[in-house]
Amino acid sequence: MTWVSVKERLPPSFERVWVMTDTGRQVTGYVKSDASWFINCPTVRATGAEVLRWRDDRAG
Repeated sequence: MTWVSVKERLPPSFERVWVMTDTGRQVTGYVKSDASWFINCPTVRATGAEVLRWRDDRAG
């Protein structure tokens, strides 16, 4: 699947997807019910990285 800009649309809440951050890292994360992102990797999350794009690689 191709990368989708967070400005274009968000994935469903609590659905794990791959995210590309403003620091260039690719990690998994999800959108919480308040529409804020949660990055699963504590190291990347600690940097204050912001999600720019996301993709869902599930077969389907």
